[in-house]
Amino acid sequence: MYPQDFGKRNSVNIASLTASEIRDIILGQEIAAPSEQRQQMAALEKSTEAQSQVTAIQTQTTNVHGDTIQTVTTTNYEQQVFSSKSDWRVRAISATHLPLRLQHIYVSNDDVKDDAASFTYVLPKNILRTFVTASDLRTQVAAFMYGTSPPDNKQVKEIKAIAWVPQRGNNNSVELPTQLPKDDYFLKDLEPLGWIKTQALELPHLSPTDATTQAKIMADHSEWGSSSICLTCAFTPGSVSLAAYSLTVAGFEWGRKNTDTSPNPPGFNPNMSEHVQLLLSDRILGMTLVPEGRVWNYGIGLTQMWTPSLPYQMVLDTPLLFWAEEHRPAAFLSVSPLMTSFVSSLLTDIPTVRQLAGRRRQRRCRKQPCIEKCPSEYSHLLCFTSRSTSPFLFQLF
Repeated sequence: MYPQDFGKRNSVNIASLTASEIRDIILGQEIAAPSEQRQQMAALEKSTEAQSQVTAIQTQTTNVHGDTIQTVTTTNYEQQVFSSKSDWRVRAISATHLPLRLQHIYVSNDDVKDDAASFTYVLPKNILRTFVTASDLRTQVAAFMYGTSPPDNKQVKEIKAIAWVPQRGNNNSVELPTQLPKDDYFLKDLEPLGWIKTQALELPHLSPTDATTQAKIMADHSEWGSSSICLTCAFTPGSVSLAAYSLTVAGFEWGRKNTDTSPNPPGFNPNMSEHVQLLLSDRILGMTLVPEGRVWNYGIGLTQMWTPSLPYQMVLDTPLLFWAEEHRPAAFLSVSPLMTSFVSSLLTDIPTVRQLAGRRRQRRCRKQPCIEKCPSEYSHLLCFTSRSTSPFLFQLF
């Protein structure tokens, strides 16, 4: 009776009471019910006690000049280091290891239909090497393929060229321009054979996004026929996996009408694409075409300039790397004011720089002083910085 009465008066579940509390209630001892306000006050008092115990942390760092700086802090200010998963520096360093993956290349030819109407595609290794080297591990990149058939076998398609077009990619898809590459000389006698793209994961079938992209290109451009395929280049651990797919009639009809960009759009079926046979060869060579100016990546630093109707002209050249300086000019804007002020400080003290340059050149020549060889006072800056670690001044003067 006593515990039940206590529970009704204080709105406490008697099942949560301990044996000692029930004994105290029966003996008539007054017990205060748990209060959320008192618990918060106790937690606040504990936090106040923790703050009263000051911990000093001494940090030693070294600046760019080699000076040692010791800092003592008593708060948590700047005690944690922020790291982003999408740090472009880490990704740029990882992309430099892509050529090593070409030592292990796997071609998936499972479930290939062996009939008289199927095509066999031959990919030159030099084209694959160029494509993988200029790619990225996460962001998808793509290029259009062109080739011909040998005179003795029309069912074999030899890829002779890939065209890098302006594009903007992400981890799941890549946006391509509406205009196809055109060139009256290099692409004159070649037929379009589809497109090649990268992806981070290897899939047993063509992804819904890729099926939609290929179906829409085939619907908008009549020159893309049944011989146009999608060649996927998956970056598996320590290797590269290749697979070629062609769309079925059902996949083409679904893809050209699909507007859902989610990973699992309604109506998609993995059987909407078929494996086609793919071979690698080092006996035939291919070429690479790039936009005029060699800039093709609009996904990291030129996003505002991207538009699907972006005009471009193709030239024969090797593509720029994914993380090339031309693709991210904004990363170098913060350096320009610093270098400009440094150059201005040098120009204000021309005699000192001239004297140092003359001494340096005399130590190199030991025959004629620098003053006799340099035609102007500004060329002494060139002599002074020619062996230094500042290529900016060398190019400036």
